[in-house]
Parts: sequence; C-alpha cells; structure tokens
Amino acid sequence: MAGLFSLRTRYAALALLFLIGFAPGPFLLAHAGAALDLDERITVLAAGALSLAALYSLLWRFPRTITAVLGACAALAAVELRFIADYDWPINANTLSLIAETNPAEAGDLASSIPLGLVLGELAIVMLVWLAWPRADAHAPARRIDRRALAYSAAGSAGLLALALISSPATSTLDEDSIFPSVPYGQMLALRASYPAGFPWVVVDYVRERTALMRAFRHNQNFRFGASATKSDRPRMYVLVIGETARADRWEINGYPRATTPRLARRDDLVSFKHMMSPWSYSRYAVPLLISRKPPEMRSAVYKEASIVTAFKEAGFRTTWISLQAPVGFYESPISIHAYEADDVRFLNSVDYSKRGKSDLAALPEIRKLLADGSARDQFVVVHTLGSHFRYTDRYPPAFARFLPDRPADRPLRLFDPGEREALSNAYDNTILFTDTFLDEVIRTLETRPGTDSWMFYSSDHGEALFDDCRQQSGHGQSSRQTHSVASVFWASPGYADRHGAALETLRGRRETLLSTAMIFETLADLGGLSVPGQRPQNSLVAPRLRLPAEVVTAFDDSGGKCPEKSP
Repeated sequence: MAGLFSLRTRYAALALLFLIGFAPGPFLLAHAGAALDLDERITVLAAGALSLAALYSLLWRFPRTITAVLGACAALAAVELRFIADYDWPINANTLSLIAETNPAEAGDLASSIPLGLVLGELAIVMLVWLAWPRADAHAPARRIDRRALAYSAAGSAGLLALALISSPATSTLDEDSIFPSVPYGQMLALRASYPAGFPWVVVDYVRERTALMRAFRHNQNFRFGASATKSDRPRMYVLVIGETARADRWEINGYPRATTPRLARRDDLVSFKHMMSPWSYSRYAVPLLISRKPPEMRSAVYKEASIVTAFKEAGFRTTWISLQAPVGFYESPISIHAYEADDVRFLNSVDYSKRGKSDLAALPEIRKLLADGSARDQFVVVHTLGSHFRYTDRYPPAFARFLPDRPADRPLRLFDPGEREALSNAYDNTILFTDTFLDEVIRTLETRPGTDSWMFYSSDHGEALFDDCRQQSGHGQSSRQTHSVASVFWASPGYADRHGAALETLRGRRETLLSTAMIFETLADLGGLSVPGQRPQNSLVAPRLRLPAEVVTAFDDSGGKCPEKSP
C-alpha cells in the first residue's frame, strides 16, 4: 500500500511539473494575446505542448534525467510567469544580455528584490521534484520510450517549424553589409514566445547577437580622434538625451495648440530648434548619425570612426551611457556599438521598445548618482530614452493620460489602422507630455549643483507619421516631413551661460533655421569645449556660418511626397 501511495504521489508531482512547464504559454496569451494573430497563438500553445510531449515520451526510459530537466523547466517557467506579468512578453535575448553583464553589486541588489512569492514558488518546485524523483520501486513502469508520443511530437514540431519558415514575412536588412541577425516576425516570433520550446531559440539569438555586437565593437574600439578639451576651473557635467520618435510640431513650445510641454513652456532658459530634421526615419541609422561623423548617405551598420562618446573620453571626461532601450537586436545593436565606448554602460530595460518596460523616469536616479559622485570632475552622459515609440500607451504612466481616448477599451492600439487615428494621436501627445516632465526633471536635477557647469542637449532620432495627409501613413521608416522631423532643445546652467554667452546667442538665432541631426556631433564638441581633429566648422550650430543641410532639404519641403493638388 505504501509503495502504491508513493507511486501516486510521484505521478501527481510529475503532473504538476508538466502543468507548471506549460503555464507560461496560456499566461502569455492572457496578458498579450491580442498582440498575436490567431495562428500565432496556436503556435505558442502547440509548440509548448509538443516539447513537453517529447519529454514525456522519454520519461520512462530516462526517468531521472527527464525529471531533472522537467524540474529545471518548471523552475524557469516560474521566472517566465513573473517576467510576462511585468513586461507582457517572455524572457528574450535582451534579458540574457543584461543578466550576462550584471556585476556582483547589481546581482546582490537583484537578489534582495526578488518577490517573496517567486521564492516560495521555486521552493515548491524543488519539493515537487523531490516527490517526483524516481526511486527503486517494484511498481514502476518498464523502462521504455513512448514511441507514439515521440512520433507525434516530432511530426508536430516539424510542421510548426515548416509553417514558421514559410509564413513568416521576409525582413529587409536595410543595408548591404548588415552583420546583425534580422528581426524574427510572425510565426518565428511565436516560436520564440512558446515555452519551453522557444527557450533554446532565445539562447541561440543571444549568442548570435552578442557575437555580432562584439565583432562590430572591435571594429572601432582602437579608433582615436586625438581630442582634447579646454580647461575649466569648475566641474562640468554635460548630458545628451537621445529622444525616440518625437516630432517637433507636436510640441507646445513649437506652436502646437495642445499643452503637450507645459513644464518646458514655463522655462525662459530653453532653446527649441523648430526645424531640426533627421536624414533617416528609423533608429538603426538615425542614432549613429546623430552621435558620430558618419556620412548622412551611408548605408552601413558600422562606420570607421567612433562616436562623440570616445571624443569626450579622450578629452578627460568620464563617460556614461544610460539606456532605456535594449542592448542587442537588429535595430539596437548598431547603437549599442557606441554605447559600449563609454566608461560606464547601464541598460535599464530587459525588453525592447515593442513591450512594456521601465519608463524613461528610471534614468533620473542614475543621473543623480552620477551627479553626486565626486570621483570624476568632468562627466559626459548619454541617456537613450524610449520616448514616443509605439506602443504609445506603454510609454507613460496612467497619470499622464490627459488626452483621451488614448486606447480602445478591449484591446491594444493598432498603429496602422486609420480608424484609430484619434486614439493614436491622443496617445502620442501623452508621450510628449511625459517627455516634457522627464526633460524638466533632468534639468532640475542638474540645477541642484549650481557649482557645476552643465547643459542638456536633447534631440529625437526621427519623427512619426499619424495619418497626417492623403498618404494615410502611420509609424516611421517611410519618408515624409513628419517622419524626418525631430524635436530638439538645449538648456544650459546659469554658470555655463555666463561663460559661453556668445555660443548661446548663436543657438538662439538658429531656432527657426533648417538644421540636420548630422550637425550634432560638431555641436556637442563645441559646446563641450572639445578640439577634435578633422572637425567640420560649418557643421556646428554654434559656428558663425552654417552650411545648408542638403541631406534634409527634400524631407523638409516634403518634395515628391505631397498630396496632389485638388482640382477646382
């Protein structure tokens, strides 16, 4: 009787381990199922079930090995459940990248912040593994492979993989020498979202992305500008904030009728460049162009020179890169190449922009720590934000939902649905409202140290279309005035302004001038007091004479993309 009871206990424990291992799939669909098509939801569930069926088919032949594997799957499943609850998506390559870069101090902080429920859940799984562990038992089944379950699992898995390869849309690499893996879409993304079947895919993605990133980084890590800086009798802290998808004409300070920038509008020490344009309408090219001397027309993920980060580092500044975006990925990695030039790199989000993550306000404590750190006299800090990237409603807390309605009642926003123009426009304006608060808080943080000369230069990478005209376009990547227009502002502390009055007066005179983000490298160098060999004098916004930015003239006047004139 005792042996029979023990066998039943083992079977019950095994059943619970299988259920826990399967749970992330249904949990994901409950949280983010509306973002997946019906066939993708089926793939998430089917792939998870088939992978567990494969484990079941081998259980009786290799009882201890498979029980251990099943226990590991269940333990990771508990973490997946928590991750999905926080981010509406399973663990991905970005998550693994952040874990790999966690230092001992950060690991200690992370361990101390693990929810008690997750700890208790893991302990319960350990208990289930102990109960399920096979012992010498006369009632145990014969050691055999369940060939039928294995055959069904193999056939189903092969079918899902074939479907994914056939049905997933082809991706454009955008450039001729892309070294980074392309983005998984459709069924390929659904396979990665399944559990436990998708986890090996995630590990492979991580290895491929990190290998490509390190290869690209080695391409320019030995590059030297030979930059130097003017001396200062006061400590300096300069902050570059890279915005995301924010176009200038939706900012109240640039004439937009809605109160989208109320806090910045109250400042009289801010310069807003109303006609700053980006030559590119997607981050992959727009951000590297903004922070380097990469030619505007160049279609390549890697450039022969490093970025402004290296120039400031050579000039004696301690450099820090704080990012709310992901560290790896087809769109992120060309930017991360330059992030890793910094002395200190801090990625704060474990998911990319397509999921709900930490808001941009998470960067503020990091800036305050740097400002309070007396180990570096001069500092240059880059903050790469999530800004206004779709899904807009993920970019701001509920308290900033001022313009309503900002979403449908029963599902997420659809970026390419013209029927949701009003909600998309409202949600987008709410992201600008949140950016207004974030930038004002950055400035307030810098103002807490009046003895430090400081400035903040903010520029978005590109703009966004919101069904603005007869083309009925939304999002970015395509070419129009809206997608190339970027919001850009500059603020300087009173101490800096007193010492650089002529430069600030020149900047104020450029508020209505057509400008290009390809001019920002030289502008930052001049504002930081840097001398960089090979400098292009007429490319700086503080130069007496400024070149005509031919690379954005067409985008500025929208030539070739205007709606046809209406007939009388």
